[in-house]
Amino acid sequence: MAQLQRAGNPERTPVRLSYLISQAWFALRDHIDGALKQHGVTGMQFTLLSVLASREALSSAQLSRRFHITPQAMGQVLTTLEEAGLLTRTEDPANRRVLLVNLTSAGRSLVRTCDAEMKMIEQAAFAGIDAKTLAAMHSGLQTVVAQLRDGAATADG
Repeated sequence: MAQLQRAGNPERTPVRLSYLISQAWFALRDHIDGALKQHGVTGMQFTLLSVLASREALSSAQLSRRFHITPQAMGQVLTTLEEAGLLTRTEDPANRRVLLVNLTSAGRSLVRTCDAEMKMIEQAAFAGIDAKTLAAMHSGLQTVVAQLRDGAATADG
């Protein structure tokens, strides 16, 4: 894979892809947080709601693993969203100790509204990149996420 080098000094260490992804995320997050704040949710809360919009009946434990946070922290996030009327937690008929999380109609409506804002932010952020490159970026990043979730990407190899 070709690595980018900083202009002006070819002897400098190439800029790491992980650094560029991080910088892109921080810049995007500023725009995302501003857009979502007017709807009363954070980026993390919106992402959680959008996951629930596409995958119903997930448990708190499944969500905490997916978001790389402790079950206690996920419980706090879910309580906040439940109190706001955006989701419900109901007993799993197969295991009464597990609570399944689902969106309410208000939660689905909020996801649609915020998703439209996210689409505009992404269109502006990626406007200078052609469709073929965007598709390759999308595919590549999905692979990275899957590898990291599966534990395949480690410092050992």
